[in-house]
Amino acid sequence: MDDYIIMAAMYNTMTSGKVDKFLVRKGDKVIPGTPVAEIISEGYFTLLSEVEGIIKEFYVMEGEYVEVDTAIIEVELIEPEDD
Repeated sequence: MDDYIIMAAMYNTMTSGKVDKFLVRKGDKVIPGTPVAEIISEGYFTLLSEVEGIIKEFYVMEGEYVEVDTAIIEVELIEPEDD
């Protein structure tokens, strides 16, 4: 099962941002709060993961502008282990 990390609004009037640099690579594990990208939009912000899983695919390249609420990274969710 997959989920996505989306371009979040870093402030109320933000409509888009530039992906300056990814801080993760394919195959990296992320948890909520993991820094995944540096975003430029009227300032410099760090985008954090809201999901737990393994980075599967990038939908944009560094240097691209992305609208708020657009999926930028696909994450393969980690299934909880049965006890």
